[in-house]
Amino acid sequence: MFKTNLPAMCSVLILGTPGVGMLEFQMGMVKEYVEAGEPVVFVTMDLLPADLLKLMERFGIPLGGLGKGLYIIDYHSGLLGSANGMENGDREKVRRIHDLEGIMFNIASIYEEERRPLRVFMHTLSTMFLYNQPSVVLKFFQISASRIKSEYGTAIVSVYDGVHDEKAVNHLVALADGVIELRFDADLNRMLRVRHMLGMSVPGRWVPFEISPGGEDAPSPVLEWK
Repeated sequence: MFKTNLPAMCSVLILGTPGVGMLEFQMGMVKEYVEAGEPVVFVTMDLLPADLLKLMERFGIPLGGLGKGLYIIDYHSGLLGSANGMENGDREKVRRIHDLEGIMFNIASIYEEERRPLRVFMHTLSTMFLYNQPSVVLKFFQISASRIKSEYGTAIVSVYDGVHDEKAVNHLVALADGVIELRFDADLNRMLRVRHMLGMSVPGRWVPFEISPGGEDAPSPVLEWK
């Protein structure tokens, strides 16, 4: 069972080694928030909405609230210039955008509908680094994360570790209120640590986590802390 306790209004950077399961880690968080009745916004930057929904389904995330309580903002399809691969019914429930400005516009619109704090996920900034200068990505993160935490709720933004300019990643770390790191150890065990979290005392040590099939009562993959 995955449990987390992030502040209600903050910006969190998830920094993960490629292949460690950063997206799956976020699915565990999404499942927890949705089941608790908290509105979730997922901005997909490197996955088609149809593939994202399949992954959510595998993790047992209730999709009945898609378009109401669970929102998907599709930035990836616009980058590819392709369709999102969804059926007509679900396609209308996904907000497709073609530029970065559309992300904050839609988050603001969703907040006006919900009128309560949102949990906003963005996966991943690494895609933005492919299409923009580092300064553009840093500016986007600074402005969007600051606005989300001051007006709309929690910003949970992911980026891959070890594939971008070190100064740019360090700048992201400095801008975030909290940082969660995911990596493999020498034996390829998955490890995580909370590097820092504004206003909270964190141990800062590495602890194992797993992505494993659930039991009979939870047939979907689940995240487990050890």
